Amino acid sequence: MKKHKGKIQTGIVMGIFSVIIIACLISIFSRMYTENKEKEEFKQLAEIVTEKTTEVTIEETIKKSNLLKVSDSIDEFQTEQPVYYTTYYEPHSISELISMNSECFGWISISGTNINYPVMHTPSNPQKYLNKNFYGEYSYSGTPFLDARCSADSTNLIIYGHHMNNGTMFADLCNYTDYSYFTEHPTVVLETKDGVFAYSVFSVLKVKSDDDWYKFTAVETEKSYEKWISYAKTKSLYNTEITPVYGQQILTLSTCYGYNQDDRILVLAVQN
Repeated sequence: MKKHKGKIQTGIVMGIFSVIIIACLISIFSRMYTENKEKEEFKQLAEIVTEKTTEVTIEETIKKSNLLKVSDSIDEFQTEQPVYYTTYYEPHSISELISMNSECFGWISISGTNINYPVMHTPSNPQKYLNKNFYGEYSYSGTPFLDARCSADSTNLIIYGHHMNNGTMFADLCNYTDYSYFTEHPTVVLETKDGVFAYSVFSVLKVKSDDDWYKFTAVETEKSYEKWISYAKTKSLYNTEITPVYGQQILTLSTCYGYNQDDRILVLAVQN
């Protein structure tokens, strides 16, 4: 009798575990399906608003503070020289995006990565697009959005995006922990109604969600600006040899990093 009861109990336990495993598998596959579906929706949106033309370029000038020109004459002093290179990007119709949703701030992209999305801005509802797609419908992936405290002319534009398991949204930012990835993807392009702007990555930080950098959106003095830049470069994972100067706008891209919900990766870039 006891042996029979033991078999029943074992069967019940195994049944419960089987149900749990099946439920987990359903949840995992459902999430994967949802993420890929949302990926396709953003791809379709990009196709709608991508202007029908070939890739255009932005000529950039970057002055690296410790990069010196080797003179032809040993008698001449070495001087700082700007570095020139070209960034390719696909232009998007920002006016069309805004006509589709007036809460759209612009479009952000990094060539050679999965980062190619609209950017939303809702000052009266800061995290509205944390779990909404471009059309305002519920979305697991959400849509990148500009910090509610920021405006187009803020000293530091802070843009948030999810780190999705399928590599979409801002997941590729985590690759910037590798210096070689930075050298291959040094430029962020932000398109807004005011024009197209190229930003050069100058620092990559691993921080907590309450890091002081999130407090930096505007400054009134050169001294304060330099203090923030020094803070960023000191905490940077590596030296990019690029130092922003007072008057240049900063672009901060933020996403989750690692397994701790409070860990963040910040990719900081300066407008050229």
